[in-house]
Amino acid sequence: MLDVRKSSIHGALRKVLKRIHYSLEVMLTCVRWYVAYPLSLRHMEEMTQEHGVFVD
Repeated sequence: MLDVRKSSIHGALRKVLKRIHYSLEVMLTCVRWYVAYPLSLRHMEEMTQEHGVFVD
C-alpha cells in the first residue's frame, strides 16, 4: 500500500515539474526569499531581474 502511494506522489510531482518554466533552483530561491523576508511580489520580480531571471 505504501509503495502505491509513493509512486502516485512521484507521478504527480513529475507532472508538476514538467510544467514549470524556471529551474527548480530559481523557484526554491524565490520561495525562500518570499518566506524569509517581508517582500511583495513586485519586490520579488525586481530581485530576480537583478539576478538575470525575468519573471512576470
